Amino acid sequence: MEKTKKKTIIAVSFVILVTILLHFSGWLSPLENRIKNILNMGVGYIYKFNLNVNEQQNQTLVCPDLQTELNKLKIDKAKLAIIEEENKQLRDQLNFFENKQIKHTGAQVIGRDFEPFSSSIILNKGLKDGVQEGNPVVASGGVLVGKIIKSEDTTSVVRLINDNQSRIAGTLTNKDTSIGLVEGGYGISVHMNLIPQNETINIGDTVITSGLEAGIPRGLLIGTVESVEKEPYQPFQKAILQPLSNLNKLFLVSVITQVDED
Repeated sequence: MEKTKKKTIIAVSFVILVTILLHFSGWLSPLENRIKNILNMGVGYIYKFNLNVNEQQNQTLVCPDLQTELNKLKIDKAKLAIIEEENKQLRDQLNFFENKQIKHTGAQVIGRDFEPFSSSIILNKGLKDGVQEGNPVVASGGVLVGKIIKSEDTTSVVRLINDNQSRIAGTLTNKDTSIGLVEGGYGISVHMNLIPQNETINIGDTVITSGLEAGIPRGLLIGTVESVEKEPYQPFQKAILQPLSNLNKLFLVSVITQVDED
């Protein structure tokens, strides 16, 4: 084994020595030139590759400007979508008030009260616009979303129907035309209480305002029945409601400032 290794080392050393001698004598020049040409071609390809990489990097350096323009386009598109949604809500509200003896003023939602266990929004209209405490507030299609609880010169606060202190006189559009009290549940639910136990409530029944409260006309939509809670031997039953307006995405609303009696 050791003899084989020695022979290999001697053979390799001899080849190296001969190669060195041939190099300095010039006998390997043709072969070396050919190898250099091949290597130069490889280096050329590598150089071109590096140029492409650098060009891409330069383009990447320009990309922030393109990205800025793209972001602007996205922002403009988002603004357009908001405007379109607001226009739709405005058209729906105008259609609701058409041919009705109701005075109202449009308002924008400019803030929200994040107090624990409460749910209210702030409007950009107030006493100077005829907005007063107790006025009902509706969204698209005449859907009641709350009542004014505080009004200043140019702003007002709306207590939404899912607020824990909200109380609205409501009527079910069932065969019994059941009357009850629509109340909020800590900003997360809406239910109708004090419905007589012997009256029939169906899932999907619509709840509207009863007109029994001053300043709130009958027929404003509130929600639909999602489930019913009914306990034996209790005089009243409860309906859990699904509001007909998304109370977390209110942009434009209308405040009913006066209801003319027929």
